[in-house]
Amino acid sequence: MHKFKGITVLAAIVTMAACSSSKSPASAGVAQANAEFARWQKQGVDATAREITKIEYPAARSLMKAGGLDAVLGGEAKADAALQGLFVLYEQKSRAFAAELPTLFDKRSGGGGGLGSGGYAGVGGMAASSVTAGIQNAAGEQAWEQAQEDGKTSGSYTNSDGTAKVDWTENSYTTTTTFEGNMPEGLKGKVVTKVKSIACPDAQGKIEVEFESTSDLSGGDGSAQTKVTSNLVKHLDDDANLIDDDMDSDVHVEQTTGSGSHVDVSDALSTSRGEMGAKVNGRSHGTSDEDVQLAKGLATVGRMAAMSALDAAKKAWESGRCVKLDVRSDPAKRTGAKPNTAYTLFAEPRAKSDGAPTRGTVKATLSGEHMLNPRDKKVPADAQFDYQNPEKKDQSATIDFEARSRRGVGKASLQFDTKKGGYRVTPIGNGGCNESYDVCDLDKPVTVHVCKYITLTQTPTGDKGGTYSMHFAGGGGTVDASGTYTLSGPEERMTATYTTPSACGHAGGRTVCTPARTGTAIWTKVDDCGAGK
Repeated sequence: MHKFKGITVLAAIVTMAACSSSKSPASAGVAQANAEFARWQKQGVDATAREITKIEYPAARSLMKAGGLDAVLGGEAKADAALQGLFVLYEQKSRAFAAELPTLFDKRSGGGGGLGSGGYAGVGGMAASSVTAGIQNAAGEQAWEQAQEDGKTSGSYTNSDGTAKVDWTENSYTTTTTFEGNMPEGLKGKVVTKVKSIACPDAQGKIEVEFESTSDLSGGDGSAQTKVTSNLVKHLDDDANLIDDDMDSDVHVEQTTGSGSHVDVSDALSTSRGEMGAKVNGRSHGTSDEDVQLAKGLATVGRMAAMSALDAAKKAWESGRCVKLDVRSDPAKRTGAKPNTAYTLFAEPRAKSDGAPTRGTVKATLSGEHMLNPRDKKVPADAQFDYQNPEKKDQSATIDFEARSRRGVGKASLQFDTKKGGYRVTPIGNGGCNESYDVCDLDKPVTVHVCKYITLTQTPTGDKGGTYSMHFAGGGGTVDASGTYTLSGPEERMTATYTTPSACGHAGGRTVCTPARTGTAIWTKVDDCGAGK
């Protein structure tokens, strides 16, 4: 098992201060951070984790010595072996998290793109936190999105062994993972990673993520801790895309021991404030310049971890759950319409959080017949489109709408067809009254007069049934009945079952009620709906 040595990787990671550009220093720094993040994404999580660990290992070893852990563990060699063994355990646990987290709310997922075997070289706690930050935040986004679909504005979920937790509110989600390791040499380790994201941008397009990694080492009466907190704020443009050269990033690194040693470093990269660079807030006596540089390197890692979390958060504002896109049409009837019917469509995107118009654009895409104008072009919101439905009978079409703005993405669809879609209803065994009648719109109540004396009203409560009432007047008396009906069977020919709790007849000053009964009718789909009664 090799040792993790060398501060040389800092030359590749902490390069922003040396970046020369015609842009402002902060803008140039953001460009460099974006390039570095792209490099990490390209090389993959295994290489990235090991790159981070080359910074983290010497920093942890220095803390262990300052915190008295080397003495507790029996000297430098045993402390080295214990920390390397702990890092191998961290790698194993981080791989397990990478596989489990994506399946917490999406059982179809086969796991995340976490660490591979990597020869069991081991990775540090901060390294594991950083490379799983995106996967962790993706799990939180899944929880939030599912909660919105289920109408649960807030909630919490913890996995079976308590090592992963997701909390969500109406507009944020937070994931917390914890793993621990106890080594035979007496070294104990614990890593807690917390990632929080705002789900939907505000009126200025602001989106924010927070990353926090706390890595504890202890043994006997010795202890050491590394805590990295990273806050990242960016903004969306009017097309719901992150603005590349915009970033407010603030990272804080605290490394402390039980004996009082400490290093406190912060690093800012802010285009809104025009700030860039690391700052030493405090260091204890005996802390080396190398310790300070390593802490600065971990600050850069914290920024990358927050960027990874933000990259995973995109799905939230692109899901359509941040913007409600209402689309109405004139005329309102879109199914069973006459061919060549002309419609005016109004697309009005509104932010779900405050109901405000989102501005931005709306694009409409037609699948099917006939003519849409404008088609496949972005139109300023609120948007208006003209549509002419299919030219022939028994045709259909769908128009998909997408609104994009700094409030996120909104989605909606409208269906059109020239199918009549009506039914001819034939009662069976209804006391000799088996006269047929037509129901041409399944979504609206219908009243028909059959068998001369009967008035029947049916009111749908869903696509498979509703309520009905019947009034009979003739022969010197009346009968009233009401109940429910349900539809079953294939769409072309459905069976309706009518359930009547009771029917009461009135004649000669007397009222007689019958017990509950059922009746049936056959609903047959017809093209000439309305030709019957």
